[in-house]
Amino acid sequence: MSSEATTASKIEWEPVLVTCIGVAVLLLGAWRYYLRDHFGFSDALACGLLLIPAAALLLLTSYVFQHARLAVVFPLFMAGVLVCAYPPFAVALGLALVGAIVRPALRGRQRK
Repeated sequence: MSSEATTASKIEWEPVLVTCIGVAVLLLGAWRYYLRDHFGFSDALACGLLLIPAAALLLLTSYVFQHARLAVVFPLFMAGVLVCAYPPFAVALGLALVGAIVRPALRGRQRK
């Protein structure tokens, strides 16, 4: 029992939460494509090209969160509007969030 308690206390919940949010946003965008009954090459290209602005928005939100926590509402609002309005941006933002967390975690495991 004590080993389970120490394992549970060692889990960092922030990366798990961000990964879950990223997967949820990714699935939201995929679900909106499913409702539209259309996903072609141009949609895949749009998702790929929107990875750059989605990652930039993620970087901007992180910077604002570190320096002015009350002002982080504005980038989060902008991200929410873009996710609701454009399914390719939702997919790209979900991939950027998951990639920002999973890639460093995998590299850390490889180094150990």
